[in-house]
Amino acid sequence: MPGYTRNILLSALLVCMAQHLYAQKKPIDVYLIGGQSNATGQGYMVNLPPDFVVDTTVLIFHSHLLKGKTPYTWHPLYQASETPDKFGVELSFGSRLQTHFPERRIALIKHAYSGSNLYEDWKPGKNKRDSANFGQQFGYFIRTVEEGLDQLRSQGFSPEIKAMLWQQGEGDARDIAGPAPAQNYGRNLHKFIRRVRQHYGNQLPFVYGYVIPVPLERFTGREEVRDGQSRVDQGSGDRLSVKNACVITTDDLPLRSAEPNSPYPDDQVHYNTFGILELGKRFADKVREQVK
Repeated sequence: MPGYTRNILLSALLVCMAQHLYAQKKPIDVYLIGGQSNATGQGYMVNLPPDFVVDTTVLIFHSHLLKGKTPYTWHPLYQASETPDKFGVELSFGSRLQTHFPERRIALIKHAYSGSNLYEDWKPGKNKRDSANFGQQFGYFIRTVEEGLDQLRSQGFSPEIKAMLWQQGEGDARDIAGPAPAQNYGRNLHKFIRRVRQHYGNQLPFVYGYVIPVPLERFTGREEVRDGQSRVDQGSGDRLSVKNACVITTDDLPLRSAEPNSPYPDDQVHYNTFGILELGKRFADKVREQVK
């Protein structure tokens, strides 16, 4: 057989083998979760409704800042908050989303940190190469996502990031932060979304919730932060508007001050068990509208 013929046959064989290996990769949809304490989650496991069922076919991967099972390891969906007795939107979001997309495999990657702000802690740098100027939490976030994706690939999956959830803003509205972070929140959020998309997809849907439903004295920048959040929404018509960025109404969600047997009866900053459950469902419903 002439050499060039052998080379053609060998090339064709290698292409077929590569196609076969690719076809065997299992597709999986990945959703990212970030933010501060209401993203970390302040719902209580003991107060979950008896009819609420966690869909453990959904997978979760989280950073070391969230307590529970081993961090940086994929697990069937479970609570991933600061302590194992609490949970965040991951439970209701993941479970409801699976009902919206019953034919798809779903995985969540979560990094959140209570008290963190957008202007410094989640500062995303100028571009992907500017890691020296990443805020600490943005750096943790990127490392968490990359490790989660690498592990999925090593397990035979072909991951595709479909959307990101974001619940944050209190840190920028606090009086101790000063007026600038609150006034600049819209611009900072606009930049943050663009930077996340530089890493994980130019049109990545970004779904986020309004901050602090109750005006509180120590959050003097609340209105400025909420104004920035409103302006970034894809339907605002503002110059800061970002396509496929959607803000979720949160003002009617119950707070920890209304939690049964709440250890924090005066807490009007954090959503309680039922508020977190509903927020996760709203995230899932909005993502369903955005994800193809």
